[in-house]
Amino acid sequence: MNKQAFDEFLLESFKDGRSIRELRLTDEEANYVKIKIPRAKFKRMQDCEHTSKKWYEVDTRRFN
Repeated sequence: MNKQAFDEFLLESFKDGRSIRELRLTDEEANYVKIKIPRAKFKRMQDCEHTSKKWYEVDTRRFN
């Protein structure tokens, strides 16, 4: 995984102010997001295809 390119993807994904996104990620990418945004909530979604990437709902809102 190219971390610089993936960081740009994350910034692009959340730049419009939305805090919840559906992202298709590999296990490595999902783990990286969990490290990069430790307070994010992840919800695995139903997979439609058999690929190395899985759909996640990623919620980056800050919870108290």
